[in-house]
Amino acid sequence: MSVVIITGASSGIGRATAIQLKNQGVSVVGTYFSSCDSASELTKLHSVDMVKCNVSVESDVDYLFEYAEKRYGNISAVISCAGVALEQKTILDVTVEDIDRVVDINLKGALLVNKRAVKSMLSSGGKIINVSSVFGLEGGSCEVLYSATKTGVIGLTRALSEELSGSNVSVCSVAFGLVDTPMNAHLSNEDKLEFAREYGLSKIPTPTDAGEELLKILRLKNVNGKTFKVFC
Repeated sequence: MSVVIITGASSGIGRATAIQLKNQGVSVVGTYFSSCDSASELTKLHSVDMVKCNVSVESDVDYLFEYAEKRYGNISAVISCAGVALEQKTILDVTVEDIDRVVDINLKGALLVNKRAVKSMLSSGGKIINVSSVFGLEGGSCEVLYSATKTGVIGLTRALSEELSGSNVSVCSVAFGLVDTPMNAHLSNEDKLEFAREYGLSKIPTPTDAGEELLKILRLKNVNGKTFKVFC
């Protein structure tokens, strides 16, 4: 992998993965939206090239890929990691505004990023990894909205893998269990430990642990259409 785009690279799993790839000599273009300070720090300390991008806006996604291609050449891989989660709510408490926000980032954003990645890679080849969640496989109480979008990401991956069959572009997804990211900061230590016990984990994995798993998948062959369960 020589050139990798990572959406949602300013924090959590995306950030940890970007740092690890840079340490291996890979050219990385990451995205951020509101975390300007975090993005600046990532560039300053780790030389990760960061682009402001709202993944739910097609013109932003087009600019991201055009920038990466113009500066670095053919894109080797895309990790669609940008996502958002609300504090736990019952479905009766979910608002239309909540739905618009979570669906826009988690599902529409993944669709637009995948669409543009395929356009960029069809002639040169490459790999797309979509980051999903255990809740996309099993669902979660008071996580209906997040679960629905992450299930959609897995459906997107499976359908797109059929379209890409026979091409030199592959797409897979990763269903992570609970990772100790800022997205999960609202959970109590008791909740985190209970999750670890439920899935037989000795500890709650860190973003660095998750990044290491993504790098393993990046190096794998014959991944088209697969969903990898990690930490769950």
